[in-house]
Amino acid sequence: MPASKTLVHAVNAEPEGYRYTTEQVLSSLPGGVSVSNKVFIVTGSHSGLGEETARALSAHGAHVIVATRSETSGHAAIDRIKKGNPQAKLQWMHLDLSDLDSVQEFVKEFHKTSLPLHVLICNAGIMAHPYAKTKQGFESQFGTNHIGHFLLIKLLMDDLIKSGPGSRVIVVSSRGHRWAGVRYDDPGFEDGKAYDPWKAYGQSKTANILCARTFNEKFGDKGVEFFSLHPGVCSTNLASGMSEDVKKEMLSMMPPGSESMFTNDPPKWMKTIEQCAATQVWGATSPELNGKGGAYLDDCHIGKPLTEEAEDVTGENGRRLYDMSMKAVSNYL
Repeated sequence: MPASKTLVHAVNAEPEGYRYTTEQVLSSLPGGVSVSNKVFIVTGSHSGLGEETARALSAHGAHVIVATRSETSGHAAIDRIKKGNPQAKLQWMHLDLSDLDSVQEFVKEFHKTSLPLHVLICNAGIMAHPYAKTKQGFESQFGTNHIGHFLLIKLLMDDLIKSGPGSRVIVVSSRGHRWAGVRYDDPGFEDGKAYDPWKAYGQSKTANILCARTFNEKFGDKGVEFFSLHPGVCSTNLASGMSEDVKKEMLSMMPPGSESMFTNDPPKWMKTIEQCAATQVWGATSPELNGKGGAYLDDCHIGKPLTEEAEDVTGENGRRLYDMSMKAVSNYL
């Protein structure tokens, strides 16, 4: 179990923005600001926060690319959304972030649509899975949560620049970043011999924050701004790959009385899906964030990472991760 294991501290005093919903965020956009006819790619939008993000954006006229590994689950999400909004502009495309060949193919297929790209929301992720490797040999959480998204951002950068200024990339991190920094010389945990599922998750979430900050440092002056964020804790299928022992460990990080968090009757302190997705929708759309690229968001406000490594005042950690990631994806650029 990582140090500083508690994920939720203050449940009695909810900060402003804690209960904001996606609809509140989009309905409160100032006059002249609209997502109508803008193109968004949302990874992992077959369920949970990704599906809610796609639903909310399409309800306000956005064209959303539903980027998922499974065609069946992707189309099922589209069907659910269209039941409430038959006019929703939604398009499924195959994307498996654990396979860099798939990431490369996704971008080729997206370019065939001739659509512009205004916002990329890197929402997909896995949490505390048993040790495994991606197709290209990366530890699965680091490979899926960070490396796959890193390549996706690189390959779509020209599209985002063309649609700017005002283009954005949102990278969904977590307060769980405090469980571990990046093992720059050994992100694979000694080929699994030193593997800890929570430290591996923490590594990937620290990487998400550093990724957004460093991309913003390198490309923010080209009309694209990058943000990372903590969405909050809610009941999603993110824990679907966890063993029962790991679920018990997760419960130990939660406030007393949280035993129902993996059921359809979650504890009252948890956010709803609509509330958890609000911060990424805010990050993707709010003009309040213009010129503030690189920021870490929490509860629809600008927050602060919980570790010195993730805060990265000098930018050295982010640049080191960027160089390391570039080497990892060099054959796909």
